[in-house]
Order: sequence, then structure tokens, then C-alpha cells
Amino acid sequence: MRGSFKLFTWLGIPVFLHWTFGLIFIYILWHAQSQELDTVETIWLTGLFMSLFFCVLLHEFGHAIAAKKYSIPTRDIVLMPIGGVARLEKMPEKPIQEFVVALAGPAVNVVIALLLFVGIAATVDGSMVELFVTAINNDIGSELVTESGDFLSPTLHFLIKLAFTNVALVIFNMIPAFPMDGGRVFRALLSMWLGRPRATKIAAWLGQLIALLLVIGGFWGGDFMLSILGLFVIVAARSENDSVQTEALLSRFKARDLVRPQFTRLRSNDWMMSAIETFRHGLERNFLVFDIQGQLVGMLEQEDIVRAMRKKDITAEIGSYAQRAEMVSIEESLVKVHRLLRHQGYGILGIQDEIGNMVGVIDQVGLLNFIQLEESR
Repeated sequence: MRGSFKLFTWLGIPVFLHWTFGLIFIYILWHAQSQELDTVETIWLTGLFMSLFFCVLLHEFGHAIAAKKYSIPTRDIVLMPIGGVARLEKMPEKPIQEFVVALAGPAVNVVIALLLFVGIAATVDGSMVELFVTAINNDIGSELVTESGDFLSPTLHFLIKLAFTNVALVIFNMIPAFPMDGGRVFRALLSMWLGRPRATKIAAWLGQLIALLLVIGGFWGGDFMLSILGLFVIVAARSENDSVQTEALLSRFKARDLVRPQFTRLRSNDWMMSAIETFRHGLERNFLVFDIQGQLVGMLEQEDIVRAMRKKDITAEIGSYAQRAEMVSIEESLVKVHRLLRHQGYGILGIQDEIGNMVGVIDQVGLLNFIQLEESR
């Protein structure tokens, strides 16, 4: 994901930190100053936020592990100020699978909260309710004493705050604001009766309405993070609804309905100057690359050509800039073509017949024009 840097890889899934994550520390400093917290209290508050985001990371791994049970790989996990995102290669299409994957994340937070509550109950004396009320109503980082005289250490105070924060995460995530977890559960339940496209449209509409309330509530209460989350939900709900409706349209067609038999073939041993001139004077933006025997060896996308132009690398062989090409059967659904071109970023796909002979190509421009034409009908 652009604007992110890799932290580590666990269970085969790379974890990235988005650059906007730094806003968390700005928020911590602002809160510490507004509440007149001292250095120790500020450090404890920072520790609480970092522990919370560790719980968020486990939450996202819950989604990823559940998706893996249905043979759906996770591209990566990205941590941002508003939470985390496990980017699956595709969303489960069966309602029960989406239901399980959506619930897996909040279930992790439930387990974390239960473990913390059990550990707290095993180590304290006195009224649990009074301890919890005292802990919730005070900032962390200082020693507290309840009205009954029970001592509440900073460490215990920290754990109680973390436990209740996990509970709050579960409650917040289960709000039916699609595409949040609660919204996905709602969409999965609707899909069992209404079908995926119509269920998505309803869930996206409700999600945007709730998100708008979050935006208004955030501005009204001065919580800018809540407003940002609301805006993110609105954009994400619209985007996923558009994608689902588009795939519902494309499911009626196959690659043979869009394949373009006439296309430019680039040779891997030609200079990049040849590709640049073809790019400049033609309408094609992406190309397939073949060796001297006529075998497909890769693809050359617009970004690769522009990169060579900027470097003035006109005498380099085209093969040195070529990327791995993807072949699709002519009988394949256009849904798969859409996912490869729009979601996985391929600029062009080779189309082959039943016996493996190449019969043409489908590129991003052709797919976009086809969608616009069919939608206008």
C-alpha cells in the first residue's frame, strides 16, 4: 500500500504501518497537554495506545486466519490511525463465509478482554465494580485509591483500561456501518435472502447513513478521529458497493465477449525506444512482450514505459522492463478479468482458447469502456 512501510511478516502475511499513523502521537500529545498530564502519565497513555493497536493487529489477523480457512489469502495488513485493514485477495462470496470472517476479528477482542478480566479478578481483593469505576473515570499513570480504601496500582489501572477498551472495540466494530465488521455481518445475513448485489446496496446505504452521523458527532464533540473514521466508512462503502454491482453486471459475460484479437506485439530483445515510439503514436497503453520464438514472456505497462523515458534508458532491452504476464481462458467469467485488471493492477491480460493458443487481449481501457456501455443500457 502506498505511503506505508513494512514492519514484519507473520504467518506469511506482511504487516505495514501507514505514514498517517504518526497522527496518533500528535493526538496523544494534544490530549496530554489539554488534560495537563505529567511525563509519566503521558508515557502510560502512549503505552495504552500502542497496546490497543497490538490488539487491533491481532483483530486483523483474526480476519486473515478465518479467511484462510476458506482458501482466501490475505495480501497484507495495514495499520492506520483509525484502525487496521486486512486486505484480502477477495471477499468471501458465500454469506456464511463472510459472516464467519467478519465475526473473527471482534471475537479476538472478546477473548483478549475475557483473559484480562480473568487475570484482574484473580489478583485483586475488594469490590470489582468499584475498582472498575475508579479506573475508568481516571487517567492512567498514577496510583489510585477507591472510596473503600482499596489500592489500585498503575499497572492494574492500565490492564483495566485495556480490557474495557477491547470491549469498546467490539461494540464499535459491530455497529452495522458497512464495510465495518458489523456492516459485513449485516450484509451476510441479508445476502441469505436478497442476494449479494441487493444486500450490498442496502448495507452500503445504511453504512453511509451511520457514518454521516459519526462525522457530525465527531465535529459536534470535537473528536476529529471519529469524523475521519466516518468519512473513511462513507468512501469505502461507496467503493465496495460500486465494485459488487459491477461484478454482478460482469457475471453475465465471459472473456470471449470482450477479447480484442488485434494488438501490438513487442519483442523482448528490441530497444525500449521501440516501445516508447509505439506508445507515443498509438492508442494502446499496455503491451504483451514476446521472445524471438513468439512465446509470451511478459507485459510492458504504461508505468514501465514512462519510467524508461524519465531515465532516458532508450537502449535497454524491452525484456529488462517487462513484468510477469497473466493468461486467462476465453471461457473465463469477466468477473475474474475485472479482479485481475482493477484489483490486482494488471494493465493487460492475454486471452487463450481451450487448447492454449493466444487469441487476443483484454486491457483496462477496454474493460472500462465495456462496463460504461453495459451500464448505459
